[in-house]
Amino acid sequence: MTSLAPTRPDVVLRQVAAFAPERSVTVEEIAAGLGLNRYQTRLFRRIRGLNRMRSDPDLGLLDLVCPPADALLATVAERDRIRYLIFAHTAQDLTPTTMIAADALRERLGLTGAEAFAVTQHACASGLLAVEVAGELLRADGDPTALALVLTGEQPFTRAVQVLWNTSIIGEASSACLVGLGGEGTRVLSYAARTVGEFFDGYQLTGEALHRFGSTYHTHLIAVIREALDAAGLELDDLTLVIPHNVNISSWVTICATLGLARDRVFLDNVGEFSHCSCTDPFLNLATLARRGALVAGGRYLVTAVGLGATYSAMVVEC
Repeated sequence: MTSLAPTRPDVVLRQVAAFAPERSVTVEEIAAGLGLNRYQTRLFRRIRGLNRMRSDPDLGLLDLVCPPADALLATVAERDRIRYLIFAHTAQDLTPTTMIAADALRERLGLTGAEAFAVTQHACASGLLAVEVAGELLRADGDPTALALVLTGEQPFTRAVQVLWNTSIIGEASSACLVGLGGEGTRVLSYAARTVGEFFDGYQLTGEALHRFGSTYHTHLIAVIREALDAAGLELDDLTLVIPHNVNISSWVTICATLGLARDRVFLDNVGEFSHCSCTDPFLNLATLARRGALVAGGRYLVTAVGLGATYSAMVVEC
């Protein structure tokens, strides 16, 4: 099943901010606690390109998610313009049943007038889905000054959700994205998503299903990349840079070879520094490039994400 949003440059990422805990651990330091043997550890470092990741067991969920939101909100004069708070995350349950995470974030951030809800249906691709949902809600709202705040950030609480087979290890980071209609910022030119339902088992995939997921991963992601480019009326050569999810480096080596894309046109710096941070990856990478002054005015960027279940997503944006 594929969903495709046509070119609609009215949705703008007004600001993007990211946060990661100060505590950083190496693959080797975290391997023992995850039950990884030395061969698996070497695989993650030498083949997958993982080096370090952020992890702070003393940090609560709200303490992880709120810092980038606080940074953005400090620049918003009229907070009542924020009509929607959308918390995108991968694991469906992040809090006890007595606590609704989106509501708790709304209260802590002082956005009591905003509608708050979570988006999890696309797993690690839910962040891009949340931006698309935010745009639809803002169009329906009827107020051109209304805003939406998209938040990401979660902590892998079991080994089952921290180690993706021999593919990646989940680290901790969070992001906040202020979305509006029109104005200055990064325009969303297109969005495409493809859900391949045969892989619905996600983390529980085994045997032949797991093999098919791995062998078709690049095919489905490349297809959705082409769909997003077509919807934006662009070719691969028109892109300034590809801003990927941080699952690993080896998968992007394969994708680059298949597309005929030079590796230096894909931003992979954060893979070794942060590892894969669930829904946060695309926004973390955008914020890193912005902080470095590396985003070119008028540049077109392809942002990607893949969520187990399995959803492949791509979004084309223009600074």
